Order: sequence, then C-alpha cells, then structure tokens
Amino acid sequence: MNRKLVHSAMACAALLVASASLSPAAPIDPSATCGECHKDIHRMWSASAHARAMDDEIFLEAYRETKSGEGEEVSRQCLACHAPLTAVNADWGLAQKITWEGVHCDVCHGMVSVDMAGPNPRPVLDIGKVKRGPSKEAGSSAHEVAYSELHTTALACAPCHEGSTADGVKVMTTYSEYLASGAAKEGKTCQTCHMGKTRANVVDPKIAREAAAEVNLHEVPGGHSLEQLHKALQVALDPKRNGDSLLVTVRLTNKGAGHAVPTGMPGRRVILDLAVRSGTGAAFEGKRIYTKTFTDTQGTTITRDSKYFTKGLKLEADTRIQADERRTETFSFPLPAAATAHVTLKLHYEHAPTGGPENRTWLTFYSENRTLPPGGR
Repeated sequence: MNRKLVHSAMACAALLVASASLSPAAPIDPSATCGECHKDIHRMWSASAHARAMDDEIFLEAYRETKSGEGEEVSRQCLACHAPLTAVNADWGLAQKITWEGVHCDVCHGMVSVDMAGPNPRPVLDIGKVKRGPSKEAGSSAHEVAYSELHTTALACAPCHEGSTADGVKVMTTYSEYLASGAAKEGKTCQTCHMGKTRANVVDPKIAREAAAEVNLHEVPGGHSLEQLHKALQVALDPKRNGDSLLVTVRLTNKGAGHAVPTGMPGRRVILDLAVRSGTGAAFEGKRIYTKTFTDTQGTTITRDSKYFTKGLKLEADTRIQADERRTETFSFPLPAAATAHVTLKLHYEHAPTGGPENRTWLTFYSENRTLPPGGR
C-alpha cells in the first residue's frame, strides 16, 4: 500500500482523550497475537491505513510540526486517531511498541460506546478478554465474544472521522455529512461501503476446522482508493455547438458516497480539468476545484495538514460536492462552427499534506474524450 494513504485516510482528527476501563499498567496484546488465530483478518488489517497510521513519515512530520508549533495539547489530538491506544496507556512519549500499532485490533473490538456529549465524539474503551463485534453467532475458546450493536452502525467510526478545533471550528465532518445523507436514511452505514463482505477464514483452519465465511473487509479502503473514487461520482459530459461557440456542460452527481466528495482532511481536493483542441490548432482549458478552504488568524490560506487544528481557524469556502448533490458546470469556448472540436474531461483526486508536490497523492479517476465534427453536435 502507498505510504501516503495513511496520512490522508487517518489524518489528525480533533478527538479528545477517550475513556477506558483498562489501567495503563495492564498489558495489551500486540495485533500479531490476534493474527495467530485470525490470520486472514489480520492480513487484511495489516494492509490497511488503520494498521499503518503511525508507520508513515508524512504523518510523523506533520505530528512533529504540530507538537513544536502548536503544543502538546493540539498534537495529542493527532495521536487520538493515529495512536488511539494512548487513551489507555497514556504513552504520550510514544515509548511503547504497542502504541505504534496504529488503530490496533482492540481499539475497535474493545469499544463499548461513543460519548457524543462533548465537542468531539469520544470512544469508550474496555480492553480485555471480551472482544466485541457485529456477529451474533461468533464464539471463541480463546477469549470471550460479545455482540455489539454499535459495530453495526456508523457511530463506531465517528470518533476519528469527525473533529473540531479547541475553539469549536468544525474541521472534519464526515460523520455529520453522513447523517444528513440519503445513505443514512436508507440504512446504509460506513461499513456498507468501506467494509464490504468478503469470504475468509475467521479462524485459521489449522486451529479450528470451520468453513470459510463472509467477514467484513478489514482493509477499509477510503478516499485514496481508485475503486471508491470511481463509485463516488456519476459523470455526464454534454458538448454542443452554438454558432461559433462551443458549449460544454458537465454534470456531477454524488450518488456513490454517503458524505461529501472529497471528505476527511480539508487538504483533499477533487479537480475537474476540461481541455478543448480544435482542428485549426486552437486550444482552451477549463477547471473547477472542489475542496474545503480554511485560513489562519492572519488570513493566510492553510495548505499544511499540521495547521488545520490551530486556534483561530476560519472556514472561507466549501465547494465540495455534498452527498446526493447534483452539480452542473458550464463552459463556453470561442470555436468556429467549421472547426473540429476534441473535448477531454478528466477528474483528479489530490492530497498534498505538506503543502507542496513532494508528498502529494495525485490520482486520475475519470477520463472521457469526445470529438465533434464541423457543424456537428
């Protein structure tokens, strides 16, 4: 997996320190211990952004910048999602190996509820012998198993996908976007799209002879996934002539995502690029950018992920395509009716967490070409 996926998929959410019933002195088994029995599931998880949330130099650079520039109070918000076991072991100095395991198995399977009372959602953790999940039939001789209705809902994802600054400015709003979506009204959850079913061995056949079953995909593909991007937007390109002008209409419909496109950290952008070339050599371009723009106390546009949770943040614009929204973009180019027109539409996904091209993720997830003959539609 591209190491850049980690920073954007699990970026610095403004999550406060979570409640937990386990004392910091109590041992937490490494995820590899879970993998001794649950090999297929552990293999999927190991390839996920969740597993590698702390194993990414781009995130670590942003974390160090945040800690040195904004102070430890703000930097702990980063660790709350990238190293959520700090809520249990209070390892703010990152001295314990277990802290570096990112969104560890026990973070999700030890979650008993989500506290929505404060400015940010907080997971309530009870890490121990009881492992909680969405199956009513699960059983184990190695540990206790409990069915959890929470794990069948989007609320389980809220703690790391909804976050505000210390002074209440909403930065990450994926969960609240979902609540306002048609997907939520239809009963679809985050897991529906991001943890679809796949056949796997729940327990290694060498340990227990059980038939393969349908389990949730623990790779949890997100915003950097081409497959997810392909599903998110329906695109309709309609070029037509109007005398000596070429009119191009592009309709974008967000029917595949139960949240805005893009969502997550504000530094993510979807870019529409339109290019027109004529048989006479004339060339034209059009562009639209869909993103969320914040400025700091000086009015400077923020471009680095390490700055999004500073105090005094101000939302300047939100041009993203909201869930279920149909956006129509129109362009007009001077093009003689006698000239052949070649129209190219491309959609790109971009995330530049450090503000420049050096760590940028750039994916072209849609491309379409049309040719209009002279005088033709």
